[in-house]
Amino acid sequence: MKISIIELVKKIPRFSGYLLQMIFYYIVSIFYKDREKYKDAWLICERGTEARDNGYWMFKYIREKHPEQKVYYIINKKNKIDYEKVKKLGEVIEYNSFQHKIALILSNVYISTHIGYINIWSYLLYKKVFDRKNKKKYIFLQHGVTKDDMSDLLNKRINQINLFITSTFDERNSILNNPNYGYKEEEVPLIGMARFDNLNNYQTKEQILLMPTWRSYLVNPSYKKEDKSLEKGFTETEYYKKYKSLLNNTRLHELLKKYNVKLVFYPHYEMQKYIKLFNTNNPNIIIASKEENDVQELLRQSKILITDYSSVYFDFAYMKKPELFYQFDKEKFRQKQYKECTIEYKHKEFGRIAKKEDEVIEELEKILKNGCKMEEKYIEMVEDTFAYIDNNNCKRTYDEIIKLSKDDTYCMSFTDK
Repeated sequence: MKISIIELVKKIPRFSGYLLQMIFYYIVSIFYKDREKYKDAWLICERGTEARDNGYWMFKYIREKHPEQKVYYIINKKNKIDYEKVKKLGEVIEYNSFQHKIALILSNVYISTHIGYINIWSYLLYKKVFDRKNKKKYIFLQHGVTKDDMSDLLNKRINQINLFITSTFDERNSILNNPNYGYKEEEVPLIGMARFDNLNNYQTKEQILLMPTWRSYLVNPSYKKEDKSLEKGFTETEYYKKYKSLLNNTRLHELLKKYNVKLVFYPHYEMQKYIKLFNTNNPNIIIASKEENDVQELLRQSKILITDYSSVYFDFAYMKKPELFYQFDKEKFRQKQYKECTIEYKHKEFGRIAKKEDEVIEELEKILKNGCKMEEKYIEMVEDTFAYIDNNNCKRTYDEIIKLSKDDTYCMSFTDK
C-alpha cells in the first residue's frame, strides 16, 4: 500500500504519541511486580468490546481443553453480558487499561480477530523498535473468510502477522498468489475458523435471516475516532431505500404468513447505528440489534440466509443450509469498498443471485417450497470449498500456535485437495 508524503506527515504526531506511551510502559513493565504473570502468556481479543467471534471460541477451547496454558481475554467491562461470559471461563483484562498495556509488553502471543484492536498502539512500530528479534507472535484468526482482495489492509508489511488463519482452498490460494499480501506458505495455514466448531450442532427455528454487509462509504466506521456521521443523508441512500422497500414488500409479508416463518433483519455491526431508521408493522419481521442478538445464534437458528457480499455466507454454507444473494449495487460496492478477488473466487456463491426485489421474493419462494433445503449442486460446491467440515478447527489452530510459539523452525502442515 503506497502512502503519500502528506499522509505520512499527518501520521507523525500520532506515531510520536504511540512511541512515547510504549517507552513509558516498557520501562514500567521492568519493575512491574506481577510481570511473571504475563511471561509466555497469550492474549486474545476481538474488537475489544465483544466476545462472540473466533476469539471467544478460541478462548473457550483453550480454557476447557488446555487449562495449563496462560491465556487472557481482553474486553471492555461496558459489555456486561460478554464480559461476564468470558470471566466464567478464565481471567479477563479490561480493554485499554493499565493492565492491558503491561500485558502487551510482557506477553509473547497476540491472538486477534480484527486488525488494530489488540495492540492499541502501532504494532508495526512496536516490532520495529522493541521486538527486532521477532520474539512476539501475532495470530490473525480473522472474523470471516477472506473472499475479496484485502491486500491493502491485511498485508504482511503493515501488520506483521505470523499466522493468517484460512478455511478454504480458494481463500488460501488467493492470498498466496497475490504478491501484495506478501505471506509465505507456512504463514497461511489452512485449518478452519474457530467459530466453525459451533456450527455443526444446531436447532433451527422457522426463521429467515436477512443480513447484508456494511458500506464503508455510507457510515463512519467505529474504529475511526473522527465524528463524521453520515446519518443525516442516510435515508436518501440506495442501501436504505432498497432494504426499507424489501422489509415492507407485501409479497414478502404474504410469504411469511403462508409459510408461518419470521424474517430477522440484522444489519452489519458497522451499520447498526442506523437500525432505528428501519421499521415495519409486520409482526413476522424482527429488526434485530447487536446488543440483543448474537450473530452465531442467528446463523444457527435460521433456515435461510439472504445476504449480499458478506462473507457470513460461508458460515451458513458450512451448515449446508440454503442462501440467496441480493446484489443491487455490485458495481458501486466493488468500486468504493472491496475489490473483487482474483480468479479463485469467481462465481463461488452457494446460492442464486438476485439484482431486483421481485427476484428476491421469487427465489425465496422457491426455497420455501423446496422445504428450505440446499440444492445438491451447492452442497457439492461446499464440500469442495472447505478444507475441513468438522469440530476440530480450534484444536488445529491451537496446535499451530503451539508449534509457532515453541519452534523457531516452525513448518505448517495443511491438507491438499
